[in-house]
Amino acid sequence: MERWLLTYSDMITLLLALFIVLFAVSTINQKKFEALALGLRETFNPNPGLLPSSNGLLQNASLIPTAGSQTASATQPGNSSQSSTASSSTSASPGQQPLSTIDQQIQAALAAKGLSGLATETISKQGLVVQILSDKVFYAIDSASLGPAGDEVVDTIASVLRTDTNAIDVEGFTDDEPIIGGPYTTNTELSAMRAVNVVVRLYKVDGINHNRLVALGFGSTHPVAPNTTPANMARNRRVDIVILGPGQQQP
Repeated sequence: MERWLLTYSDMITLLLALFIVLFAVSTINQKKFEALALGLRETFNPNPGLLPSSNGLLQNASLIPTAGSQTASATQPGNSSQSSTASSSTSASPGQQPLSTIDQQIQAALAAKGLSGLATETISKQGLVVQILSDKVFYAIDSASLGPAGDEVVDTIASVLRTDTNAIDVEGFTDDEPIIGGPYTTNTELSAMRAVNVVVRLYKVDGINHNRLVALGFGSTHPVAPNTTPANMARNRRVDIVILGPGQQQP
């Protein structure tokens, strides 16, 4: 018998064994796989039995940044039909205040400190939207860090929100100008970090319960005005603090 036949037969045997092993590895035990998936879902889902949010938003203040988001999906202020984070109505929780009451309190608090021109308030289906133009409260156009005026505005709003239990969404937005240089590569990332920094201040400095807070970054996806003039672009660079009404819940 030729020696090469022995080598060839050994190689064929090894290849056969290899393919058998590969086939065995590729075969999934469906029951075991489902049990594993169920265990992981129950471990990481804070609400067992409910599907986790698929909107990619940043949840809670434990950051990125829980969206909301993020990454971040989009919720357009004042337009709940396009919101991927639309709140569901249930009975009001103890300590929740009517939005009109909170609106009056925030206006009075900002006016008392001469900050009325740095924020506007609007009550919509989404909730009470306190809109802060980022050019007035952040250090620079492409910065996510709050400046001194921003700290004061956020702290003043928080002084009102600290006394109730309404849920709060903090939403970051930008214009559509591409980012060149700096630590943030996209407008979505920049908007998310702005929202996160506001959320962090609300719970670390101002004492707002972090379970009430969600940070959402939407980038340039929901402008309030066409990005055709510098003035309009400045309006689109904003952070909205959205206070949900009694009975409204975050996803």
